[in-house]
Amino acid sequence: MTLYHRLARHDVEGCAPILAALERANTFHPGVPLTVGDLRITPLLVDHSAFDAYMFLIEGEGLRILHTGDFRNHGPRGKALYPVLRRYVGQVDWLICEGTTLSRSPHPIMTERALGRRAQTIIQKHRHVFVLCSSTNIDRIAVFTHSTPRSRPVVCDGYQKEILNRVELRNGDKSPFYRFDRVIPYSSRNRKLLNWMADQGFLMFVRANDRFRQRMESYRNDCVVLYSMWSGYLDGPCANPDLAQFLDGFPVIRLHTSGHAEHATLREVCRILQPRRGIIPIHGDQPEVFRSLAPSCRVTCFKDGEMLTL
Repeated sequence: MTLYHRLARHDVEGCAPILAALERANTFHPGVPLTVGDLRITPLLVDHSAFDAYMFLIEGEGLRILHTGDFRNHGPRGKALYPVLRRYVGQVDWLICEGTTLSRSPHPIMTERALGRRAQTIIQKHRHVFVLCSSTNIDRIAVFTHSTPRSRPVVCDGYQKEILNRVELRNGDKSPFYRFDRVIPYSSRNRKLLNWMADQGFLMFVRANDRFRQRMESYRNDCVVLYSMWSGYLDGPCANPDLAQFLDGFPVIRLHTSGHAEHATLREVCRILQPRRGIIPIHGDQPEVFRSLAPSCRVTCFKDGEMLTL
């Protein structure tokens, strides 16, 4: 059943704008150009912590512009980044590039593969493992799932399972990494699952709400919570007090890696693309760092609301 029909069936209050937006939605495919007005736009699939992320090569009026969006090369599909840029993009006039990590340490970032090895060690040590991560960070969910022994159930709720089913339907035949048949939706009426969890332990994906907190309470003294999101949600000016309250009283291990390109990756992307007219940093607190990463390129930093005529 499609999202459209679900909304229509339940007649959710205020769903009319969503339904109208779905009616207008267009789809695209990686590597297949589409035309918007006089612009030719080619979507390029990239690795990111949000599943199915894309860069966009925009061509028109003699200009070639690459908009990177968010990306990285330390995830499962990251090794394709540089070959894709060399083969399908080449030199551009403008590079509009994310710089999320420029305000962070320039040291190498842990790969998803390395994170999986750490997770495997932790899971083997603890019988009851709860995982707090984004429901749309499919790569992270896959890493934790495949790091769990086959003898132990991997559990989530119905919402998470539906997301995983949709990913598997589209990508499961391309890679076993995106097969989630062993992930089981939790039900208090599923006696077989409950017995399995009691006998072998479990790994359970949770979200920060009262329903999951109540489920976790009985394991408070015999569990570990893997916090696998940005640390800024717990610490500093962006901290979410509800999240801290959700985790209060539980043993927490932080196990996360960024969904964004590290300094060395950004430098190499600039080197490959050699933007003729310049680099426009986006999505970062210290865009001027691009000047040291790509000293031969012009870097144009904007404040909110400023405009540039290309």
